[in-house]
Amino acid sequence: FGSSVLLLCASSIRVCLARLEVEWEAMELYDLEQGLKSVASSGHVLNCQELTGIQSGLTMLKSKEKYQSIFFWGKIFGLAADYYIAYGMKDPDFEFPPKTFFFAGEDFEFRPLPKLTHESAEKILALGLEKPFAGTADKSIEPTVEGEEPPADEDGDGEQADKPAKLTEADRLAQVVTEIDFDTAVVPKGAYALNEAHVVVPSTDFKGLGATEATSLAKYMHFRPPASIAALRALARTDAEFYANFLDPLETDLPKGCWAVRQDPSATLVTLRSLSWPGYVAYHIPGTTKYGGTYFGYAQKSRDLPFML
Repeated sequence: FGSSVLLLCASSIRVCLARLEVEWEAMELYDLEQGLKSVASSGHVLNCQELTGIQSGLTMLKSKEKYQSIFFWGKIFGLAADYYIAYGMKDPDFEFPPKTFFFAGEDFEFRPLPKLTHESAEKILALGLEKPFAGTADKSIEPTVEGEEPPADEDGDGEQADKPAKLTEADRLAQVVTEIDFDTAVVPKGAYALNEAHVVVPSTDFKGLGATEATSLAKYMHFRPPASIAALRALARTDAEFYANFLDPLETDLPKGCWAVRQDPSATLVTLRSLSWPGYVAYHIPGTTKYGGTYFGYAQKSRDLPFML
């Protein structure tokens, strides 16, 4: 009886360690430097000041928000200042863990991005903004109506308070980060699984893709709630924990050819570049559980891509 208990405990410890090993991957705070080296082929890196500031800011954010893990998402360039984006995930009650995005400026003090309603997001898209961000989060992005007085600095009266708040650059930032993340958020196939409670968790069986299969676009998925009918059906199955096709694959993205897969000459690193969102690069080290992705750019989608492929 004693030996059985010891064997059971040892097995449980191995499972826990394996799960911790998987959960720590992606571009998590502790692995930030190594992750950035893996995507440096895109031509964008962080200097020492940025790296130190981000690590300090994310450490404080992690402690303040009580996150087990915090992740660096990327950097959006602005005319006067840039935005650094991060996100945290907490254990979900059902299916996908929700992502909470944060942004920081040159002070590296991360603040939550605004929560947008469907109406606000539609209004931002209707503005058709294509110009780069200014770098001022509280700057209004709505056009000024002729004859309208600018908002006063002092507290206004009740009539002024009843007016809906103007959309700001922070709102636009929240909208575009959500859009980019939906179209990218790349993970290797098999890195996540559904458990018995129908919750998406890191797979303890994932040991990394092989050197050959890691170069196949079919082996990469979007880590977000699925949009395709096939993935939605797989996710809705009562025995979904036995299936790995509950995520949308990259190979079905439109237009065809919007992803470029590259393997370095040493065959120890595979990168995936989004042509729809120039600046997004994901990576995977074959044979390991290391993977991740970042975005460095002006948050401008390549809308002419279908005519160039």
